[in-house]
Amino acid sequence: MDIVLPPQGKGPGVLVTHPWWGLNQTIRDYGAALAKRGFVVGLPDLFSGMVVTDPDAAEKLVDANWPQAVPKLTAALADLGSHPAVTQPGLGAVGFSFGGFQLLRMIGPEMPNLRAVVAYYAAFVGNFNTGHTTVLAHFAETDAFDGPEAQRDMAEALAAANAGVIHTHSGTKHWFAEADRPEYDKTAADLAFGETVAFLKAHL
Repeated sequence: MDIVLPPQGKGPGVLVTHPWWGLNQTIRDYGAALAKRGFVVGLPDLFSGMVVTDPDAAEKLVDANWPQAVPKLTAALADLGSHPAVTQPGLGAVGFSFGGFQLLRMIGPEMPNLRAVVAYYAAFVGNFNTGHTTVLAHFAETDAFDGPEAQRDMAEALAAANAGVIHTHSGTKHWFAEADRPEYDKTAADLAFGETVAFLKAHL
């Protein structure tokens, strides 16, 4: 796992998990941007170096690597938490689509150090009643993968557990926060990034 240090050399730990394209330059750039805001960023590679741009190829990568996603992320969180540059036990995580979904699956009593999760366009109704993990979910207004019903269900589950909120970004589509995708919306992506930084700083 690559580690990106902040300018001051130490800070709260945040894991950044990639979408189904793999650990591409866009996600590396996102991690670097977070590090500049004061976080020690871990960039796990769930696909063993494979990076694609075609949805069909990406779906095959997901199918091949799904069983090991959570174990790999669990190990990555442990590695990040033990890094000497990380200043506190509570960790954050940011995930995009596939990566965000895997992080949401991990929330539970067995992950007490996972304090803050930010998920980009990943809907999941899971075990939010932990008392120690808070979620911020960014969604696209028009999303063939995670539409209004899925977003509503997740919002209701988070509200019932008092465990976080969702933000649906107007006029956007799935992948709106990834600069290498045709769906990229810089205004929405910048807003989501600013909200993410504020959320992580508030909870770590």
